[in-house]
Amino acid sequence: MKNIYFRDGILIYYGNPAGYLSEGTVVLDSIFDKEEIIAFLSGKEKLAVEIRSGVYDRLSEGGGMEMTVEAAKGRRIRIYQLKQDSPFMMRFISLAEREKRGFEKPQQKEYALVYEGEVDTFSLEDVWEKFGRRVPRDFEGHALSISDVVEFSDEMASRYFYVEPKGFAEIVFKSE
Repeated sequence: MKNIYFRDGILIYYGNPAGYLSEGTVVLDSIFDKEEIIAFLSGKEKLAVEIRSGVYDRLSEGGGMEMTVEAAKGRRIRIYQLKQDSPFMMRFISLAEREKRGFEKPQQKEYALVYEGEVDTFSLEDVWEKFGRRVPRDFEGHALSISDVVEFSDEMASRYFYVEPKGFAEIVFKSE
């Protein structure tokens, strides 16, 4: 197809950098998760497809193939928000207020994963700018708010940050 092609390892879709080729798999940004592209890649090109968020942003910012692939090597962001069935009095409160109300420290079982994607840097300011003011199309929750949890992970470890009224507080995010 003339409107879908590879140029220097980058998948171009109607002039837009939609993904990149990495070890026989096309890493495709979630905004381009369309039947036309998937059919082209898996059918004609016989390539596996992995859907991720944040790929288009990096490619569009001129990072190029090497920078985008390097960023994908383990640098991930996940955003968790309280589940629908969580106690109402637990929502949108600071850690101090949470403790005052008799709740335990935040635990993963109370939260739902609403976003997962790749990041270039672990910047809480960038996270707030991207998810606190407006919500990306593939974001499943509400705009980033107090009581949400942001996870930065790489090949070595994960770090968790609770959204506070003024900034973020690093926490231990227990799975049980």
